[in-house]
Amino acid sequence: MRQWMERPNRQAMVLALSVLVAFGLGALASRWLVPSSEKLTAQTGVPTAPQPPERALQVAEQLQDAFAWVAQKVEPSTVTILSPRLTPPRPMFRIPPGPEMDPFEEFFRRFFERGIPAPEEEPPSPQLRARGSGVIVSADGYILTNRHVVEGLRRIVVALSNDQRFEAKLIGSDEVTDIAVLKIEPGNTRLVPAPLGDSDKVRVGDWAIAVGNPFGLRQTMTVGIISAIGRRPVEAGALISYTEFLQTDAAINPGNSGGPLCNIRGEVIGINTAITSPTGGNVGIGFAIPINTVKFVMEQIIKQGRVVRGWLGVELQEVSDLADPSALGLTEPRGVVIVQVLPNSPAERAGLKSQDVILSFNGIPVRNIPHLQSLVGRTPPGTTVQLTILRGGKEMTVPVQIAERTPEVVAEAEAKHRWRGLVVGELTGELRQQLQVPARIRGVLVLEVAPNSPAAQANIQESDVVTVVANQEILTIGDFAKVTQSIPPNRSVPVTIWRRGSVMMTTIPPERQR
Repeated sequence: MRQWMERPNRQAMVLALSVLVAFGLGALASRWLVPSSEKLTAQTGVPTAPQPPERALQVAEQLQDAFAWVAQKVEPSTVTILSPRLTPPRPMFRIPPGPEMDPFEEFFRRFFERGIPAPEEEPPSPQLRARGSGVIVSADGYILTNRHVVEGLRRIVVALSNDQRFEAKLIGSDEVTDIAVLKIEPGNTRLVPAPLGDSDKVRVGDWAIAVGNPFGLRQTMTVGIISAIGRRPVEAGALISYTEFLQTDAAINPGNSGGPLCNIRGEVIGINTAITSPTGGNVGIGFAIPINTVKFVMEQIIKQGRVVRGWLGVELQEVSDLADPSALGLTEPRGVVIVQVLPNSPAERAGLKSQDVILSFNGIPVRNIPHLQSLVGRTPPGTTVQLTILRGGKEMTVPVQIAERTPEVVAEAEAKHRWRGLVVGELTGELRQQLQVPARIRGVLVLEVAPNSPAAQANIQESDVVTVVANQEILTIGDFAKVTQSIPPNRSVPVTIWRRGSVMMTTIPPERQR
């Protein structure tokens, strides 16, 4: 019996010891293998924020401060160009007539002794609408913008950044580069002119800051970089010449035209002019006219009322458009190729020839056609320059005396001229015989008439011969260019033409005003 009792006791002790050992091992394992409650909380709770990268944030904040500083510097110099637009009459309250006099109508009729005015009795009211942007460049009120922003406007209003408004006068514009110069009289108002930089020092990758009036949202600033330099206007779809473009990815939209493109120091390096976009809005491809070109045009307009440019007298082709540049002796793409030397031009007098490659202009390497045009155009007429050319694989230097690029000279050299929708050319002997124009008829031949143009409204037709313009006899293309150049755009012009055996007179209306 005792043995029977002892055996269960020993078994119970063994069982108890086993349980204690199991609990001990479990506790030990939980300590090492299972995270503590503090550790578990730390692992499953909200992550703690990492320490801020102070040095990187300081750099970013310094850049942020630089952008804010540029905004404070440039925005007071950026203006909005406005012009009036007639709005339709605002409908006034009027009760429709009924078979019997309405009591309200009778009340107003008795009170005012004239009834309720009809809607058409309120005249249309002019409203100013934003057309583009501009930038103040002098304390006495000169403002730069694009020609296409102000072209044809009867009235121009300039709004400053504080919405103070001034009537503006168009001092002059340049169709070739799409630049216009305005003038306001600030009186006691202190204007803040923008500093003008040096666009020749601009590099790809430099900061580019655009300020303007996109979609009527005034004083909008966008930031990007200079994406490319030396862009040809044809690449941007712009119908201008004698300049290159700066390309930027800073957002430029409709309404930015005429506004400044600045560098990180707040200096104006270009005038925003065009975009390339399938939608009409910004897609990161915007173009600005370099400020060095703009300064040249502005100074000419202010001092002389027109732009006086140098002229070389050649038709050119890009080296990049050649199938095999090595055929001209080029080992690498550079310069521009002469495809035609115009008669009686500086190039002809200097002995330049077709297929010559112009490599440099007064020691400046030539990038493309607009670059050379810009260099020639900014050269004062009468200046002798040194052209480095490649002819038959050999480099040589040729001195050329630059002439003035006048409408008459260009028209005679190109044998055609455009004016108010007309394109006229020389009446050669062959054309005279073909059209049966009598020998006594002297003038220029109408080659094209643009639809809906002033010339089209005057019923001028292709193959007409223009003999007299504004009481001035026309014998050559040069005569036509000289006479039409002096006619104000708001003036109607009498024109005498010969057409199929008859002489008649018509009047070409003014250029379209907006």
